[in-house]
Amino acid sequence: MKVKNCLLKAIAQFGYKSAIKAGGAASQYGTYQAVEPKAVSEIRSRKNA
Repeated sequence: MKVKNCLLKAIAQFGYKSAIKAGGAASQYGTYQAVEPKAVSEIRSRKNA
């Protein structure tokens, strides 16, 4: 059981580091917010009007 837990933790750590590298440095801090396209904001403003 101990070997299984150790292996799962190692795989999870590897996945986490891979995700950070794939998403860029900003995703590590959780501060990245994608810019909303102008077309989407225009459609939303038409719906609310």
